[in-house]
Amino acid sequence: LLNWTPTGFVGEMFRTMKPYAPPPPPGAQPPPLWGDEDHVRALLGDRVTDVVVQRRTLRVDLFPTPDVWRDQWKTIYGPTVAVYRHIGDDPDEVAALDRDLAALATRYDRGISSTVMHWEYLLLTARKTG
Repeated sequence: LLNWTPTGFVGEMFRTMKPYAPPPPPGAQPPPLWGDEDHVRALLGDRVTDVVVQRRTLRVDLFPTPDVWRDQWKTIYGPTVAVYRHIGDDPDEVAALDRDLAALATRYDRGISSTVMHWEYLLLTARKTG
């Protein structure tokens, strides 16, 4: 399994979008929980053995500015698209989310002449028992 961590960039992106998002269905859990080792171990339980967990980072350097990143992700990444659709009739909310997501990318930006972000993910491998 390879999943974004709740404490990394994508986990923070979900927290940033939460105030603008529609309420989740009853019983739904936040997707970034799949990047939490304890959560995944609990879900898999004794159905797996030989669990190996590694935290890694992905260097994201495809976007010249945080605003370009935001504009791309608000049109191609399902969760972001859904949140923007939810608030689409409210230009003040759209502007606020635009501002919040660009600020998030700016906080993670380590580039000099273009945006460079490091996004943490959890890589978990295991063997199915039986």
